[in-house]
Amino acid sequence: MLKYLAAVFLFLLLPFHAMAQDKVLDRIVAKGEINCGVYVLGTVFSYDTSGKPKGFTVDLMDQVSLRTGLKIKYTEISSFATLRQDMETGKFDMICAPVLFFPSTAMKFLPGNYIARDEINIYADASIDTSKITKVEDLNAPSARFVGMDGELGGIYVPKLFPKAKLTMLPQGVTPAQMFLELQTKKADYILLSRVAAQAYGKDNPNKIKLVQKLSALYPSIRFFYPADSFQLKANVDAVLDEVEREGIMQGLLKKHDLLF
Repeated sequence: MLKYLAAVFLFLLLPFHAMAQDKVLDRIVAKGEINCGVYVLGTVFSYDTSGKPKGFTVDLMDQVSLRTGLKIKYTEISSFATLRQDMETGKFDMICAPVLFFPSTAMKFLPGNYIARDEINIYADASIDTSKITKVEDLNAPSARFVGMDGELGGIYVPKLFPKAKLTMLPQGVTPAQMFLELQTKKADYILLSRVAAQAYGKDNPNKIKLVQKLSALYPSIRFFYPADSFQLKANVDAVLDEVEREGIMQGLLKKHDLLF
């Protein structure tokens, strides 16, 4: 009981001068609410038939709410190209839907605690024949049609790993759903995805994509992200997530939403 009480008062026990240095934490305490930036992707975050938010992100942030007494609000990320600007202007306080720690996020935001390990693999539209692809190198050919987004996994790694392949490069700022649409409309055949993203998408969209080859040399982590100068906010949320992890709740939530491997 004592550890729950300690967590509830984490946001209130910081000295005033420390709180004043973190404008986002100051705003959160004043409103009694964390405004979470999220993206819709299967079991990571979505809505039920009544429009109520659901998924791993919601269950995890319910733990944050329980231990801090703060309400949670969800704001959809409209463009990944303006994440930093949107946080700096207060559109949302932090990114609560777990995001990969990789070149597009490293050194741009303040990464939170490790939540889970991920891996990058090659997936295909489920309807195409991939039986002749026996190794990763087979996809380095003009006949291989990938889709990717500027600054995203495909945009970064396809030109390096498959320079001979065709890449449809979507502009940074479109939603991840647009990449899946390129597969469904047969404009592309292959996509680079994190395993967490693929499993989350596949659970709500069964038999739409399939694993082709593993690129398991890449094992990025997934984390929450904070505004670059919100060290007090990060420290407080990280403390809550530490408790959630130590009590075994984090692994239970990952397993519940099929995000554990």
